[in-house]
Amino acid sequence: MKALYRLGALVAPALLVVFSISVSDAYAQEPEDTVVTEDVYVTAKKIAELTMESSKNITVVSREDIQNAPVENLQDLLGYFAGMDVKKRGPSGVQADVSIRGGSFEQILILIDGVKLSDPQTGHNNLNLPVNMDDIERIEILKGQASNIYGANALSGAINIITKKAKESSLLLKASGGEKGFYKGSLSLAYAPGKLSNTISLSREKSAGYRYNTGFDILTAALNSYLPFNSGGGKFSIGFTDKKFGANGFYSDSYPGQWERLKTAFSSFSMNYAIENVSISPKLYWRNNRDNYLLDFSRPDFYNNVHTTNSYGAELQSSWTHEFISVVLGGEIGYDDIVSTNLGNHNREKGGFSLSAVVSPLGNLKIAAGGFLYNYDNFGWKYWPGLDLSYQFTDNASLKASAGKSFCIPTFTELYYNSPAQTGNALLKPEEATSYETGFYYASAWISGSVCVFTRKGNDLIDWIRYSSEKPWQAENMTKTSTTGVDVDFSLRPSLFDRRMVLKKISLGYSYLNSDLKTGNYQSKYILDHLRHQFVAEIMHLLPFEVEMNWAFRYEKRLNQDAYFIADSKLTRQFRDYEFFLSATNLFNKNYLDFSGIPMPGRWIIGGLKVKFAL
Repeated sequence: MKALYRLGALVAPALLVVFSISVSDAYAQEPEDTVVTEDVYVTAKKIAELTMESSKNITVVSREDIQNAPVENLQDLLGYFAGMDVKKRGPSGVQADVSIRGGSFEQILILIDGVKLSDPQTGHNNLNLPVNMDDIERIEILKGQASNIYGANALSGAINIITKKAKESSLLLKASGGEKGFYKGSLSLAYAPGKLSNTISLSREKSAGYRYNTGFDILTAALNSYLPFNSGGGKFSIGFTDKKFGANGFYSDSYPGQWERLKTAFSSFSMNYAIENVSISPKLYWRNNRDNYLLDFSRPDFYNNVHTTNSYGAELQSSWTHEFISVVLGGEIGYDDIVSTNLGNHNREKGGFSLSAVVSPLGNLKIAAGGFLYNYDNFGWKYWPGLDLSYQFTDNASLKASAGKSFCIPTFTELYYNSPAQTGNALLKPEEATSYETGFYYASAWISGSVCVFTRKGNDLIDWIRYSSEKPWQAENMTKTSTTGVDVDFSLRPSLFDRRMVLKKISLGYSYLNSDLKTGNYQSKYILDHLRHQFVAEIMHLLPFEVEMNWAFRYEKRLNQDAYFIADSKLTRQFRDYEFFLSATNLFNKNYLDFSGIPMPGRWIIGGLKVKFAL
């Protein structure tokens, strides 16, 4: 406790100093007619590096990939990449659990523009994000442990969503509709007076649902402002999303009338300031989430849970670079609280220090070593080290290897939830894991691929278990487990080699996982439900009359469930500032489950129009 206060006393004045210096710098220097641009840098590594040079396993989903995907939401999009397991309880991203490499949905860190956004109540709410699809510039998926960089909850990976910066003033309007009473309208206003960049977006989507009590109504609004100056830039973001949806069978097969409403607000301020070979990056953020859950909407007084959580945090990172060495020093403090009709009222403090060094003694060999000294209420300080190696044979090929320890702190639901069906455990310890991986990576302008082999040894993993169907689920720290696997990715973009090519893109991905965990005489709710085999493919090609056709395929074989094959498709035709599209998900109308007892939607066809106006 006292250590955290001392950390806060160090961080707060530093933030004020950096802010004062940055503001004075922005106004004291003569304005220049320059345009700030950036390559596809990987901020997930916290040291700006080109994707090929990063010593971590990172997949970058570009703006083009997002626009061409035959989906309307982030949750469905993430399922197109090998190693990503997205388990959905309903359509249009009303609730989805995302995990990486067989980890649980609690063991992954979610960020927007490098700011942490994971939900302290439950990982079920991690993808309840106040961001519209049209706001996203790219998505960076870091596979493998990242606690030595980010601290808590990056046990199996991290997802960093990078929002767009307006380069010119414009208005984007989009309207779509389709089966099952679906409609969606959105607008995105980009306003860029001088160097200042502003984007304002608003969307509303609604559907009657694909079966009883599966309708939804989702409203999302966001504002992002970015001001560059000669030595860096500052960004302010604020967002809000309101989801109302029928939750038929989400948590109990016995109550088809379950209903839920989630309202999430988020704001952050971040800055980058550089003087020669020294840079400083402060961040401040706040996240509020209100979860209103009814076991039976026809009897709202029968069982009603209302949870309100707040997460506050401050980070300060500084880096120094000289010739072949870079050193990064960071500190953070955080505070979570919850006021709940079921879980009670609780709060916790967390924070720590990170230190890492990147050395390139031979130019093409890069060694990154460091760790995070982290403190969490009731468990004291603990160190989480990591080591990453990267050897670049050519400009296009490299070999990478890493080893490190990671951890995940229990959520408030795991600690304190109490119902006839589920019981939390206030004595839970943080989950821990030691991970190793090595892989070969190749990337050029139009072809890329990778093969990565990894293993993760987990300890005290948290799962909900029960010894018979008559007993409630109980949160427990499980025994040691070992998970091994392989990721294979390949992408070819012939149109970048020759614009006359009809085939624009083909990508293939395969993931295999094997875990040695056995259930014994109890049932497991989450840990023994990961994908064993996963194959994903995407093909984009041209049709006559300049129509673009995009296909996305998924084959998934989950432990203890039947395999299924899903195909999605999208037709797009561009006419100057107008774009018409027609998409179909689950094209062959397959029956499949992500969660036992919750059938997913069949074929769903949606069409729409997108118009962009210059202002």
